[in-house]
Amino acid sequence: MLGMIGRSPALAAVAAFVLLPVAVAAQDTVDARARWQAAAIDDYEYSYRRVCECHPDKLADTIITVIDGKVVAVRYAREDYAQDIPVADDRLTWFRTIEDLFALVENAAANDANVRATFDPARGYPTAVYVDYVTDLVGDEVDLTITAFRPLEAAVPESG
Repeated sequence: MLGMIGRSPALAAVAAFVLLPVAVAAQDTVDARARWQAAAIDDYEYSYRRVCECHPDKLADTIITVIDGKVVAVRYAREDYAQDIPVADDRLTWFRTIEDLFALVENAAANDANVRATFDPARGYPTAVYVDYVTDLVGDEVDLTITAFRPLEAAVPESG
């Protein structure tokens, strides 16, 4: 199927429409954030795949664990890795929560960047984010596709 897309302009157009984030209106972001906040999910894990024209190889999925709204663990997973690779604790601040992704979209739009995003229709979290701050510069883009999301069970304190 993917090989056919390159040969058919109509299929390529449909694939681009379905697979790529769309230009985001401020109200879309507000509505999605309201759905996210209504879902009240503070403990979750999500993974994303980052796309970068400057790095032609397939990058590993990044899996982020968030507890009480804070990033507590990050690891890289790739099909050809024997096991996930953890990120050092002192680097956890480099990674974003879902709230941070909303802030990224809003701040980039406020600064006239080229911003495209899609959001989960039920829970509101971003499913794809593309930000290009300088269209003539290669490598400044943020291009993420959320590949999985799951709420985590809240830890129950032991009694005793």
